[in-house]
Amino acid sequence: MNTPGTDTEDPGRRRRMKRTAVMTWLALALYAGGLSLSVEAAETREATAAPVELPPMMVEESISSAPWFHVHVGGAEFLSRCSASTTRQFIEAWLTRMQLVRVLVPEDFLARMDVPTVIVLYAQDLQQTISAEIQRELQAGDDGRRDGDPVRGSRVNIAPNMRLSDRDMHASIVYIDESLFDASTLSIAPGHVRFLLQGRVPELPLWLVEGIERTWRTSDFVLEPITLRPLVWHNQDESDALARDASRPRALLPAAELFATDALRAAENRHPRRAATRASEQDLFFRWALVSGGRTREALWKLAARAAEGPVTGEVFEACFGFDFSELRDRLSDYLPKAVEEMARIQPGKLPPLPEFEVERATPNEIARVRGEWERLAIGHVQRRLPQAREPYIAQARRTLRRAFDAGDRDPRLLATMGLCEIDAGNEGGAREFLEPAIATGVVRPRGYYELGRLRFAALQRGVPDTKLFSFTELMPILEPLRRALTQAPPLPEVFVLLAEAWARCEMAPNAAEFAELETGARLFARRPAVGLSIALALARHGRKAEAAAILDATTGYTTDENTRAGITRLRTELAAASARPPADQLPAAGR
Repeated sequence: MNTPGTDTEDPGRRRRMKRTAVMTWLALALYAGGLSLSVEAAETREATAAPVELPPMMVEESISSAPWFHVHVGGAEFLSRCSASTTRQFIEAWLTRMQLVRVLVPEDFLARMDVPTVIVLYAQDLQQTISAEIQRELQAGDDGRRDGDPVRGSRVNIAPNMRLSDRDMHASIVYIDESLFDASTLSIAPGHVRFLLQGRVPELPLWLVEGIERTWRTSDFVLEPITLRPLVWHNQDESDALARDASRPRALLPAAELFATDALRAAENRHPRRAATRASEQDLFFRWALVSGGRTREALWKLAARAAEGPVTGEVFEACFGFDFSELRDRLSDYLPKAVEEMARIQPGKLPPLPEFEVERATPNEIARVRGEWERLAIGHVQRRLPQAREPYIAQARRTLRRAFDAGDRDPRLLATMGLCEIDAGNEGGAREFLEPAIATGVVRPRGYYELGRLRFAALQRGVPDTKLFSFTELMPILEPLRRALTQAPPLPEVFVLLAEAWARCEMAPNAAEFAELETGARLFARRPAVGLSIALALARHGRKAEAAAILDATTGYTTDENTRAGITRLRTELAAASARPPADQLPAAGR
């Protein structure tokens, strides 16, 4: 947790800021993906004692006269039931803190989403509810408990703040005590930074994501300039010993292990000491490159871009930094005693001015659409954590969304959310009623295009053999929304998988542009061998055996799932056998 204030402040002000920061830090931290202290503590207890955190259910408009405000700025939609002044202060703090995220991590290495982030702000003096339906479910006892349901004695809490994500957007709710609110103490939680890093495409390696997140946890963004507190190497005792004696022996992983691929990391020795060394060294490497500045910082991001496209070899590293792995290990070892002893400061420079915005009264349709989006996302969370409480959340999301729909609102964004709500509720048959008109208007919603393509493909395949091939005309209603999804951010791996599956069932081969789309998917998601396997199968089906083999080769070092590994091995064998046969025996590529 970032510490507000400095040692030279008035003690009374420090106490006031500390009291104020408890809520405000928690608010933005939880918005940003962090967990409350109670949840973090719960993760260390037995599963049977862990509390279940449910999303809050907001009171209906008729219960309170407090108005809703709406702001769309900085890639986010804010729906607030706080005062206009608190709403403005929160948004300005959020925009400023997100600028500081980009000081440490360039924009190119963060997730890009065309669907706005949803942030709901709720005054803490308004009622936080748990519906009568949920109370009945929880009081029903354990008689009908299914496997995976909480056991008797579990505690169920309504989380005061929470962030929930979908594959193409994320949303948050933040309860704010306006009597204590101080926007200057807000910060962005490390969990949200990790979310932004993991959503970047092409995907970043784990050593970089974990190194940045760990550095972020020891950073202070309330103080200016950005302050990195002393590094913790393994534990505080070891760090203190190194600070006292720079010659103290220390073990660092070789650089080849530090930059190991995911599969190699999974197979390496899981001894706690090795895991602790890896975590500390990832932090040390990022901190060293960041603090060194200049060419070293530039080399870090050059290496990051290369690492997103393939494994880091000694040659790749030296091309970026100008020295080899052995020299890196020596430099990190030399920097370590200084890192554990001293704070480091990063000058953010002159930040750009914040975008202008107005805090305006929300329309009924804005309230229903944005609230409904949050409530839809709650369905999946409750399904995972407390399945027996799922139905009341589905009912609430539907009520909220239908309120606008029944009033005549046909905003494509509302329709897309309603369609996704039906899918998340398990009512796929009712989803197309909303997705079809939303997609027809070109709504910005990558997942909506994917789900409609998936539903259409399932309908096409229903009742026919798995070996049946379809005409290009039959597959066009599936291919068209998937290809439109590729024009929106973020690119979704499941879109490329479904696209490949559709082409593999097509009588005609893709044209050059369509082959290029498939190969782009393999490049963007090289760290997901299941994506590469699907694309390789489609390419092989249409005679692109060399390209298929190259995609399989690119998955080397990333495959950890046994089924995927078996599928890759099987396809490699088939490709090798096909290349050994005379050309006349090979599968011809059909043309359009």
